[in-house]
Amino acid sequence: MCNLYVGIPDVDYGIPTKGGKIGVKQEDSWKVSKNMMKDPLKFMDNLNDYKRIIDEMRVPPANFAAIQDIINEPTFTPEMLKSKAEAASGVCNWLKNINLYFDVVVNTEPKRLAVEKAKVDLAEATETKETMEALVADLQAKLDVLMKTYQEAMDKKKGAEDEAARCERRLSLANRLVSALGSEKGRWADAIVKFSADQTVVHGDVLLASSFVSYVGPFNKAFRDMIMNDNFVKFFKENNIPLSPACDPI
Repeated sequence: MCNLYVGIPDVDYGIPTKGGKIGVKQEDSWKVSKNMMKDPLKFMDNLNDYKRIIDEMRVPPANFAAIQDIINEPTFTPEMLKSKAEAASGVCNWLKNINLYFDVVVNTEPKRLAVEKAKVDLAEATETKETMEALVADLQAKLDVLMKTYQEAMDKKKGAEDEAARCERRLSLANRLVSALGSEKGRWADAIVKFSADQTVVHGDVLLASSFVSYVGPFNKAFRDMIMNDNFVKFFKENNIPLSPACDPI
């Protein structure tokens, strides 16, 4: 029991040590053990606080190495000691469990440190990943803006090209039309002269056509010719109404 406390900072039971070695004879002495347990409350506090000391890695491994022979004794069991002293049984049970706990801590501490390091590495990697994702998102947003601007420019370019093609087609059609109209110039000049002459008789021609539609249409050709020549045309001439020489309402 004394061996566990040898070399622990802030714990002094008057057990001399030299170079980290344990003085076996003195530590195993009943006198030293009684000195350790002379204050039961302090002794219980020390037992309850020992796990924290192990967690803080303040216990030299040599302390536990020194008690392995005792721990492994077949007769060193809580059941065997209970028949001798209830307190001894409890201390035995504590020693076996604290020895097991120390073994677990020693064996798992490197793994725990590795896990802690892995957590730190993971946190750093996650932070780097998030930074890169933010950078990628920012670059993607800028790329989207550039792609949108590029697409708008391409749409305007295509629209301008389409408009240019339409204008070119229209210009070609206009040139063809102008060329075609050039050949019609003489005919149009004659038509203008004819239309100018027709303007003097258009009123009479329209009036004769309207009279034909209103009054003569239901009759056969013989009656129509008679009504037209003997009545309408005669009336127009007697009243000096301009009329085309060969006006034919049909």
